[in-house]
Amino acid sequence: MQLLLDTLSYLWLIHDDPRLGPQGRRLLQQADVVLLSAASLWQLAERNASGHPEAPTASAALHWAEASGLQLLPIHTSHLLQLEQLPPQHPPADRLLLAQAIATPLTLVSPNHSLRGHGCWVVDPRHRARAPTAPRVAAVPSAPR
Repeated sequence: MQLLLDTLSYLWLIHDDPRLGPQGRRLLQQADVVLLSAASLWQLAERNASGHPEAPTASAALHWAEASGLQLLPIHTSHLLQLEQLPPQHPPADRLLLAQAIATPLTLVSPNHSLRGHGCWVVDPRHRARAPTAPRVAAVPSAPR
């Protein structure tokens, strides 16, 4: 199984936060590959630039990820094209993580329940896994007769 950590799950992991529950820790240990997205590094860089010193810098996050055996997932053109298929209601970094999980495909590890229902597996690291649901697609009006 290949896992993609969202930024919050990554922060819980590096801080050994108890919110990353036993299910999440077991999942990470059993995974073949655990990935950290370049989108998360971007999100951390933005948080630091906007005055949130509690967030690690992007360079520190990358160093810790590499030292811990996490792999970096770059942003590919296929990920950006997948963005066009997603509704705009999520923040940009979350939309990009979703696009990466769908296009690659990967299981997204995130406590954000609103990310479900877009056609990829989303696992809450605090709870048990849930199956993906079909992507939301706008109804196409029928052609006039």
